[in-house]
Amino acid sequence: MRNQLCGWLTVAGLALAFPMLSSNAESQRSNLTSPATQVEHSNGKNLFQTTCAVCHGLDGAGGEHAPTIGRGSAAKSKSDSELARILRDGIPGQGMPSFNRLGDLQLQSILVYLRFLQAKNETRSATGNPVHGQQIFFGKGGCANCHAMHGEGRFLSTDLSDFAYDHDANDIRVAIANPQEQPAPSQTLARVMNRTGQQFAGVIRNESNSSLQIQETDGQFRLFMKYDLLSVERSPVPSMPGDYRNKLSTVEIEDLVSYIVQQSPGSQATETRSITHRKKNQIE
Repeated sequence: MRNQLCGWLTVAGLALAFPMLSSNAESQRSNLTSPATQVEHSNGKNLFQTTCAVCHGLDGAGGEHAPTIGRGSAAKSKSDSELARILRDGIPGQGMPSFNRLGDLQLQSILVYLRFLQAKNETRSATGNPVHGQQIFFGKGGCANCHAMHGEGRFLSTDLSDFAYDHDANDIRVAIANPQEQPAPSQTLARVMNRTGQQFAGVIRNESNSSLQIQETDGQFRLFMKYDLLSVERSPVPSMPGDYRNKLSTVEIEDLVSYIVQQSPGSQATETRSITHRKKNQIE
């Protein structure tokens, strides 16, 4: 394990290490300028920013005075009618005011935009073969060199087990096609040596003035007290490589996207996971 991590964890792709076809890049961009972009520039956005964002944040991620209502929030699981009632009546005693004065049409606009923030209205459609996509994930694509999927693979970057819960197929394609436009990785790699000369390496998960916790590529967590360490070397997690458009074919890319989409508990084909989920050495 530690031998594999020598020389600064020389592994193949981090972040969302999946390719995208350059021939489809323009069509994917055009998809983003239809319903989703229309919602983003709708009256609902303006209403949300003037009535909701002061407490819940511009992206619904919450703030000092109110909880998150965007992606991954409890609000996402509520029905449209329940959210509409909350907007209309407020939550007495919890600081949530009533916005009934806006009228039903305005409240509906806010709700549509809120669902946009929660990624509720995006399609999960993917047209590839998820079984073949799994083979690419653990094989040719090298995705498992950095990403874990239901406990298999490495934990150096995002665990993709439920990535499709709030990212649909088009989200994944866009991230793949334009890796340079994605936010810079916030994670940091660390290689540490303790007082006995042992070396460990992994991604920093928690750090305080007195301790450092890393997660190794097999998922194991290790906690160190800093006074027990002789050295700590740090390096930013490398960004996703940009050559996947040439590495995989159009069909292989779509198969890979389909595999990722189907692994999420929220996807429509979760029941096939037990059939398609095998270890890398079983596939190869």
